[in-house]
Amino acid sequence: MPKLPCPHRQATGREVSLDPLVEPDELEQCDGLMVLVLDPVTGAADTYGPYPAGRARAEADGRRQELDAEDLTEVTVALVRHHRPR
Repeated sequence: MPKLPCPHRQATGREVSLDPLVEPDELEQCDGLMVLVLDPVTGAADTYGPYPAGRARAEADGRRQELDAEDLTEVTVALVRHHRPR
């Protein structure tokens, strides 16, 4: 399973963006993107989508802003690839 780069550390030999919605060319090689929301306190996980790349980024950004406004900064919002069944 492909892994998304961690926005807080350097990958060997390449610069990693501080933007958690990283590098569109790597993420867009799929059938769509899912917005993954993980709460480490409750253990809850939700996904939303699949969306086209631009819509997924907007959805993730909106969810991040909502969570930040509620002071839920420990909750993770990430984009993950969605692949249709073969």
